[in-house]
Amino acid sequence: MKEVTKVNPVSWPHSLSSTLVEVIKTGIILTDGNGIIYFTNTLALTLLGYSKDSLDDKSMETLFLPEDTQFFLPNILRMTREGAGFEGEALLRRKNRGTLFVNLSTVLYKGDSLGHEIIIFTIQDITHLKKMEKQYLSSERFSGLGMMTDQISHQIRNPVVSIGGFALRLAKKQISPDEYAQYSTIIHTEAKRLEYIIDRLVEFARIHSTRYAALTLSDIFEGVKNTFFLRPEGNSSVIEFPDPETLPSVPMFGDLPLLIRAVQCIIQNSVEGISTKGTVTVTGSINGNEVLIRVKDTGEGILPEHLPFIFDPFFSTKFNYLGLGLTMARRIVQENKGLVEVESLPGEGTEVRIIMPRDRRREIRTRHL
Repeated sequence: MKEVTKVNPVSWPHSLSSTLVEVIKTGIILTDGNGIIYFTNTLALTLLGYSKDSLDDKSMETLFLPEDTQFFLPNILRMTREGAGFEGEALLRRKNRGTLFVNLSTVLYKGDSLGHEIIIFTIQDITHLKKMEKQYLSSERFSGLGMMTDQISHQIRNPVVSIGGFALRLAKKQISPDEYAQYSTIIHTEAKRLEYIIDRLVEFARIHSTRYAALTLSDIFEGVKNTFFLRPEGNSSVIEFPDPETLPSVPMFGDLPLLIRAVQCIIQNSVEGISTKGTVTVTGSINGNEVLIRVKDTGEGILPEHLPFIFDPFFSTKFNYLGLGLTMARRIVQENKGLVEVESLPGEGTEVRIIMPRDRRREIRTRHL
């Protein structure tokens, strides 16, 4: 039998290590402790759009978005030098000015007895996963459309039937002037209701993707106040808004027009649920990274058996109401990475809370840790 020669791993050639680095399906970048690149494997170069050796002696800042070089990258380097390392999602810059979603992880390697430090960055392309996530969220938003079909048909069928029936009466040869005026008014009213239903459906379907920008709670409430003062049916006199001077001036990030619409929908729903002597009180606060907007009314409240359905499209216990306001408000708040909570006691009133992040970016990207 032929004797098998055992090889000591210590004696393995350097070329084997180099081959292993190239074979694994992970991008690898080696830097010194300050983030200066001295090695990038082929996969990392391919993902980032660079040629061999073209990243050597460049800073990792080359690969990060300008807004991430102030806090995000320095935090990653510091955490890694301290031994904690980093793992999470990052958006990197490609050479062609495009971007690349990656799962990024780092680890510190002390190469020799002199204390020379190497930071190992590993990157895995997750662009496809992010696209799948976006598609899933889009499909989830519209998953209720099948369930909505019956309700949409019901909402539209009623005015159409009324218009058709009274139009036939108008077509009769013998009809008094009073009847003509009455039927014409009903047709006009039902046509306006049909137009309103269609407008709300179009608005609900066309909510645009969130466009984040800096804003304040005062901006939101001022915008909401304007919508109620401009609408005769807004009942702005029963709504108590906070004094702008009492609101925090710290900026938050979100889509101002959408957030104005969400708060408006919630307030309008509260206004419709109170008596002539009731009030709707609106407050807002920011605690750390949490934004809280409260809308509290002194109305009749919501029955416990109705609470599970209040966000369902077209659910309404009020006669001749469409029931899309809370549905739209929750969808907008979810687009802004927040949630809507409701507490209600029959006969005592209802409180609706919007809770969302002040800044959806992770803390590692917004300040030095």
